[in-house]
Amino acid sequence: MPGSLKISSHQLMILILLYSVGTVILHTPSPLASFAKQDAWLAAFLGTGIALIFVWFYIRVGNLYPDLALDRINEKVFGKLVGKMINLTFFFWSFSSAAETTYYVGNFIETFWMPDTPLVALNILLAAVVIFTVRLGIETFARTLEIFLLPVLILLTIFFVAIIPQANIQNIQPVFENGAKPVIRATLFFVSVFTLSHVIFLMIFPSKVNESKKGGKAFYIGTLIGGIILILVIMLNILVLGPDTTARNIAPSYTMAKKINVGNFLMRIEALIAIIWIFTTYTRTVMYFYVSVVLFSNIFNIKDYRPFTTAFGMIMVFYSLIVYPTISSSGEFNKNIWLFHASAFGLVMPLILYITAKFKNIIKKHHGSQQ
Repeated sequence: MPGSLKISSHQLMILILLYSVGTVILHTPSPLASFAKQDAWLAAFLGTGIALIFVWFYIRVGNLYPDLALDRINEKVFGKLVGKMINLTFFFWSFSSAAETTYYVGNFIETFWMPDTPLVALNILLAAVVIFTVRLGIETFARTLEIFLLPVLILLTIFFVAIIPQANIQNIQPVFENGAKPVIRATLFFVSVFTLSHVIFLMIFPSKVNESKKGGKAFYIGTLIGGIILILVIMLNILVLGPDTTARNIAPSYTMAKKINVGNFLMRIEALIAIIWIFTTYTRTVMYFYVSVVLFSNIFNIKDYRPFTTAFGMIMVFYSLIVYPTISSSGEFNKNIWLFHASAFGLVMPLILYITAKFKNIIKKHHGSQQ
C-alpha cells in the first residue's frame, strides 16, 4: 500500500534541502534587491533564522498526532466536515503552486534556451516527469534524491569558487543605508518563499519518517543548509552584479554565472546554475503535486492516489499556461500577494490547528478529572 512505506530521516533532510533551494535560488534575489537593495543578503540571513522558528513550530504541530498526516490531523481536530473543507482549500493551494512552478521552469527554458519552442511543449515534458515520479511514490523519489545530492553540492561549490573573483565588496556597502523598514519587508518576502510552504512536509513528517526524533533534527538541518546556500547566492548576486542590476534582472543568478572567467579557461558555465535550479524546482514541483493528489484522494476516502496522477497532471499543464498572463505579472504576484497567500496555509492554518488541539486536550483532561 502507498501509505505503508516510510523514508529515513536522512532522506527527509535531503528532500527538504533541495526543496528549499528550488525556485528561490534563481528568482528570489531580484525582488529581495528591489526591497532592500544592498541589504538583501541580510534579509536572507534574518529570514533563515525565522525559518528555524517555523520548523520548530511545524514539528510541534506534527507531533500532536505522530501517526497522522496533516490532513488527517485536520479531520481529527476540527471534525470530518470542517476538516475536509480545510483540506480542500489546502489541495487547491498545493495544486496551484505545482502549476506555478511548472510555469517557471517552462518559461525559463523558453526565454533563455529555446525561444522558438512552444511553452506548452516544455510544460508537458516537465509534467510528464513529475507524473512519473509521483506514481512511483515519495519513498522512491526520496531514495533517488540521495544519488543527486552530491552532484548538486559539487556544482554549487564550483559555482561559488569560480564567481568569487568577480565580487566587489563595495556593492554591499553601506549596510542599513535606507534603515530597517526595507530589510523587514524583504525578510517577510524571503520567509514567504523560503519557509511558509514547508508546511506541506507535515503530510509526510512524522507519519512517514522511520524515526520521528531524528526526523525533527533532519527538518532543522535541511532547512538550515538550504538557507545558507541561499544566503551565499543572494550575497554573491549583490557583490557581483550590484543591487540595481540584481533588482532589474528576472534571473540574476543565471546572469551572474555568465560572468565567470577563471584564467580565460573556465568560462560561461551558467548552465551549472540552470541545471541546479531546474532540478531543485523539479523537486519542489513533485512535492506540491504529490501533496495535492494525496489530499484529493484522502478527501474522498480513496486509498490509492496513483489513478489521479495522469488526469491532474494534464490539468496542471493547462493551468500552468494561464496562471500568469505575463512574466511581469508573476513577479508582481510573488512580491505583493504570495506572502498573504502562503501565510494562510503556512501560518494561520497550522496555528489555529495547534491552538484548537491544545484547547480540546485541556477540556478533555478537565472532564476526565471530574469523573
